[in-house]
Order: sequence, then structure tokens, then C-alpha cells
Amino acid sequence: MMRADERKSQAIQWLMILCGALLALLVMQANAMDQNTIAIGVISPKDGSSLVLAGESHEESIRLAFDHLGPLQVGNLQIKLKLIPWNDNGKPEMAAEGAARLVHEDHAVAILGPVNSGSTKETLQRLRNEQIELPVISAMSTAPELTRSEGRDKNFFRLIFDDADRMGQYATFIKQEKGKAGEQQFLFLYEDNPYGAGLKNSLKDRFYTPNVTALSWPETRSKDCVNPQGNRYATDFEAFRSGQCFTAEFIKLLDDANINNIVLLGETAGSLALVNGLRVAVNDLKFDYFFVGSSKRLFDEAPVGSLTIGDPVLDYQRTSTAELEHNWRKLLGEFEERAKKDRADFMMTAYEAALVLHSALRLVLNGHHELPQPHALRQKLLHVLESETFDSLEPWRNISFSQGDLNQIPTAPIYRITRGVTREDPLNLHPWVHISVDPYNPWLETPIEVQLSAHGVESGKLAVYRVDPLSNHEHLIEDRPVKFSAGKATERFHLLERGLYHFKMLDVPFYPALTETHVYLSNTYLISACAALVGALLAVSRAAATIWTWLIRLPAGVAAGLLLTFCSFYGQQVSGWLPIPSFGNEPVVNAMLTGLLGGLLGPHTMTDLLLAWARRLLPGKSA
Repeated sequence: MMRADERKSQAIQWLMILCGALLALLVMQANAMDQNTIAIGVISPKDGSSLVLAGESHEESIRLAFDHLGPLQVGNLQIKLKLIPWNDNGKPEMAAEGAARLVHEDHAVAILGPVNSGSTKETLQRLRNEQIELPVISAMSTAPELTRSEGRDKNFFRLIFDDADRMGQYATFIKQEKGKAGEQQFLFLYEDNPYGAGLKNSLKDRFYTPNVTALSWPETRSKDCVNPQGNRYATDFEAFRSGQCFTAEFIKLLDDANINNIVLLGETAGSLALVNGLRVAVNDLKFDYFFVGSSKRLFDEAPVGSLTIGDPVLDYQRTSTAELEHNWRKLLGEFEERAKKDRADFMMTAYEAALVLHSALRLVLNGHHELPQPHALRQKLLHVLESETFDSLEPWRNISFSQGDLNQIPTAPIYRITRGVTREDPLNLHPWVHISVDPYNPWLETPIEVQLSAHGVESGKLAVYRVDPLSNHEHLIEDRPVKFSAGKATERFHLLERGLYHFKMLDVPFYPALTETHVYLSNTYLISACAALVGALLAVSRAAATIWTWLIRLPAGVAAGLLLTFCSFYGQQVSGWLPIPSFGNEPVVNAMLTGLLGGLLGPHTMTDLLLAWARRLLPGKSA
């Protein structure tokens, strides 16, 4: 009975040891995974803010991009990218606090966000105060002062136009739209905060006309206005919406100044409250309204016929290829399904911010066998973001930065509100060229073949650069003109050095921004040499020969085999009348058989050739 108990006890002990070992193994694996994880912060408003919709779309667009891109592969390490969200409620002080926590507690190497410019400014100030180097890549912050030369923070990169660029486009469109109607009077009503004032200044600076009157929203409202029950309105927006709180001076201005157009510069809720109040307060006044933004509420509630300028969108109806249209439709459909939002809520610039960061990390980590420390990784990221070029969702537009600003800004769409929307800005057909090349090409086997597909381009100049393995600097090897036939072209390059090569168009936009191939040494020539050696041994062994003859004829056979293999690989590039043998498209089989053939024929042929040359050069010795 005791023995049975002892056996049972031993079995339990072994089971516990096995479980402990398994648990330790799992902990070690988890630690290893943690060591191969890079943390990325995402700052967005989630609740308690009018920016909640933008915040949710911002984060979901980023998550969708990283799901599509997957983990990074660096050598034998698979690196997981971990997104750590932070809800700033649209409040600058909360955004700054979140940035500090993401750096100190989560060791984040970059921040995607914040959404609004006020939060971005406060975040950058906190990083400056603590002397932290950390890329802050914002897809929505449009305040021009963020990238002014005298105030630009080296940590900041903007993935969208600034207010000055967007309002410049809007001003041009409005002047063209209203120019046909003769002299027009404009009233700018702007929200009394940095965003509204910035929009007003940027738009007014580009109107170049004195026919503009600008008032802040509070300047239109009476301070002592009360509701019919004698109580003060709970919010300014409710006061505006009532139509009872406008000052007499403001109403008189509308009557006397012959205002034709009202431009609302601020968030959607306040703009709509003002317009609804005006329609209640003033009879028989007909204005054309201009808004800023593209929220669903604006499209549903703004007066029919109004115009608004929105944020960058993927407009698949304007794509240059059916394939691109299909890809964009699929992307927008996946966003709609995941986020439970309308396709129009997809933030193209947030998705592109994830693309840029993923590509920058890949460039930084290329050649590393282990992850650098977060501080070193942040510094390298800042350098790569400032100096490299990245792909965007639109193939005709690359992403690169100058002082934190985009070099090629996306288009801001202009919509006419018709209970639905109609694009009013002109259709611009963007020319571009798609470049493709095999990522790996064996050395001295075949020419490097580059396939080009042109969209709206008849000719261009293609260049190939060799990348220095130590400095990563590009050195131009060759550039050549390319003529397209039915939008297609194929160019072949004979690259005689092993290494990394980049291909670029020099005079037209091209995609992808990083088109590269590695020219590497394969084992086909080694197989050819071995086969040639076997052939040479067979050839030499059939006749009596001295050791000296063997020493001469065996290398000659191997050389003949390698030369015949090289000619066979490149035979497709020379005239068809040359009788160069080839044994199919399989490189290994072709190398083996041509090497063997060269080894069999080479010892005698090449030796006799060398002897004939020797007799001509040394006639006295030949006797």
C-alpha cells in the first residue's frame, strides 16, 4: 500500500516539475517576445470632446494599416509593433501627459497624433521641456505655426496640408466660383479660438480683396440674451440657434453691407447653429454659405447648395486604373466593416502615417541583429523621416518632408452639399509610372529586367543607383530614356557588381518610392565549375598525359565550362545565329550541362588555342 502511495507521490512530483518547466519556458518565450516588441503611441480624443468622431476614425485607420502591414522581419527576428492608445479628450494638457507616459512607462519610439493642433503644440512643448527626442507624426494637425521655420520642433512631422495651404485652395475656388457674378461682399464668421482665427487669417490673406468683413462668433451675440423663460441659454450654440441673441449692430450689418456670402470658419456644430439662427432672425435674406469640414452632420443639415472644403479622401471614382479603384474600394469597405462608420470617415492621412512609420522602422533596423535601445531608435527614426522618401496611398504622390512639412500635399476636396455631396473641384489627372523588378537577381546569370507601366506618360528617364553598403549612399550607375508603347516598357540592365540597387524615374512621379533589387552570388556557377571539372577529368583521362598537361588542361576545362555557362545565360540577349547551347530555363540544370559540355571540350580546344598563340608569339621556341 505504501509503495503505491510513493509511486503516486513521485508521479505528482514529476508532473509538478514538468508543469514548472513548461511555465518557465512560456515565461522565457514571453520575455523574448517582449524584447522583440516596439511600442508606438497613438493619441486621439475618445470621449468628452467634439472631436470624438475624428479620434475614433484616426485610431481605427492606423490600426487597419498596421494589420495590413504585419510585423517587421529583421534578420531572423520577427518584431511585433504594439500600438498603445491614449485618450486625450481633445485637451492639450491630457495629450502632453499621455506623451510623457508613453515615453517613460511604455518606452514608445514614436507617437501617431495628436489629432488637434492645440494638443500637438502642448505635446511638443512637454517633450522639449524634458529634452526628449521622439518622432510626433500628426495626420490631422493643420496649424501653420507648427512648421514655421522659426518655431518648428524637430520632433514634429505633418502628414496633411496646413490651414494656409487648404485655405489658399479654397480662396482660389471661391474667387473663380463668384467671379462670374460681378462684385461680391463676403462676411467671415470665425470661431474665437486658435483654429478659427487661423482659418480666418489664412483665407483672408489669399482673397486679395477689400470686400471682406470678419467677425468672431462672440461679436455677433448679445451678452445679456435670455430664453423665453427668462433664463440664460445653457451654451453659446443654443443661443445662436435660437435666432434671438444676435446684436442689433450685426443685423444692421447684414442689411446695409449688401452681404452676398457668409463663410463659417470653425467647428461644424457652431457653424450650423449660427446659420440656423440667421435663418430664424432675418427674413428674405439670401446668402451663399461656405463651410469648412466634411462631417456627416454638415452634409445632412447645412443649406442645400452650400460649399465646403474637407480633408483628404480616397476618391476611387478618380483613380487612373481599374486595379487601383478596386484596391481603394476594398480598403474603404474593410474600414467601414471594422469601424462601423461611413467610408467617408476613413482618414487617409492617418493610414499613410502608419505606412510611413512602418517603412521608416524597416530602414532603421535594416542590418541590425538585435533591437537598439528606444532612445537610439528614436534618434535614428528622426533622421530617416527627415531624409528618406516613402510611398503614399496615391501612386502619383510620394511622401517626404522638409522641416516637418510635406513636400507634396494631398488634395483637399471641395463639395457642394445637395443632401448627398458632389465634388466641385476640377479633375486633375496625375501622371505616374509604376516600376517593378524582382527583389533578388543572381549575379551574372541574366540581365536585370525592369518592367514599367505608365499612366498619362509617353516617355521618361529611368535611373539605376548602386547603394553603398557602408554609408547607404546612392551612386548613379546609369540613366536612360524610356519610350512607352501602349503604356508599357521593359528595360534590361547588366549590373556587374553584386549588391543593392535602386531604380527611380528622374522626371515623372513613380511608385513605389523604394524599388530595389539585390544582386547576389548564387550557387549556379559553383555547380557549373564542378560539372566542368568532371567533364575535364573525363576528357583528359582518355589520352596519355603528363602531370604538367593535367595541370594545364583541367583549369582550361573549368574555365571553358564557366564561359559556356555565362554565354548560355546571356544568349537570349545576342543575335540568334550564334550557336550557343542552352538546356532550358532551369538555371541549375543549364549550369550543370553547359559546365559538363565545356569541361569535355575545353581542355583540348582551349589548350590547342593557347599553344597556337604561343607559337605565333615565340616562333623560335616552337622549333
